[in-house]
Amino acid sequence: MKILLGIAMFAVAFGANAQGVYKCVGKDGKTSYSANPCPGSKELITPPRTGAPANSPGGGGAIVPDMQPGKWNLHFTRKGRTKGEDMCGDPIDGMRREVQQYAANAKANWGCTMTTSPAGGRNVNIVYDCPSDRSPDGRPVQQGRWEISIVSASPQAFRIEMKSTGEGGYVMVGTRIGECEKAVK
Repeated sequence: MKILLGIAMFAVAFGANAQGVYKCVGKDGKTSYSANPCPGSKELITPPRTGAPANSPGGGGAIVPDMQPGKWNLHFTRKGRTKGEDMCGDPIDGMRREVQQYAANAKANWGCTMTTSPAGGRNVNIVYDCPSDRSPDGRPVQQGRWEISIVSASPQAFRIEMKSTGEGGYVMVGTRIGECEKAVK
């Protein structure tokens, strides 16, 4: 059950509550985002819809906030050690896909539950609970409980915190730092 291990690599939280995010275009043509209206802002980016519990009827799974693609500075902390790196793209797209896949397969295929709850604005809490080390059809699964909190004040910053009964905890913090360099042909 590598899904949980992948998600576990990305998780935990800190506490800003954004109610909305304004897209601002400066006189120089550069776009920025703010929790407060900016002079001349024309487009309000509303927080994403919040998810119903994934194991409830009609539950669509966790709503992981969208991040603005570009160059990102990321910091991963586990067991008191922090590693930093830069990357291009959407830094949590892989996590978003894993959460969607997990929501679709958790109960029927693995015997686990996944619930989500909105935490205000672009923030969401996700809980995975696998009470047994066997799936309904007898395959081994990773038993345990994972609590993930995603906090994102804007499409240009986030913090993810994960706590697990078996894996310990992880923190991932990301800040968008610009555009990706174009490849030279």
